Amino acid sequence: MPAKSEKACDLISELYWVMRKAFEERLEELGVTFLEFKALVHLKSAKTQKDLLKEMNVSKSTASKVLSSLERKGIVKRERRGKAYIVELTDKGLEVLKAIEEAGKELEEKMFAQMTSKEKSEFLSLLKKAIDGLEVSR
Repeated sequence: MPAKSEKACDLISELYWVMRKAFEERLEELGVTFLEFKALVHLKSAKTQKDLLKEMNVSKSTASKVLSSLERKGIVKRERRGKAYIVELTDKGLEVLKAIEEAGKELEEKMFAQMTSKEKSEFLSLLKKAIDGLEVSR
């Protein structure tokens, strides 16, 4: 289906939502929600629950719900050490994270399938320039 707009912001937004929808479908197949995915990405190494919620930029209650769900699924484990909870991936969690990373790679390959390697390189370069242009004005 052709894009509905010629405006850069509209096209970037459409690309984001199309990719996110496809990615969330893959996450669902793996039994993980988008918020759980966000937590897993930050848990490549063990960390405190407090540090995790800061990195995820979510509330304490949201982080607690996400971690409880991941714990029930056997994907993470929490261990109390002193006053803090240390959160880390289980073996199953490592497998799930690997599958998620593979799904992301496949999705990106699909997105670039109709582009030459030169077009892909130019596309990525232009996106970086656009981001840099906006960051300068911050």
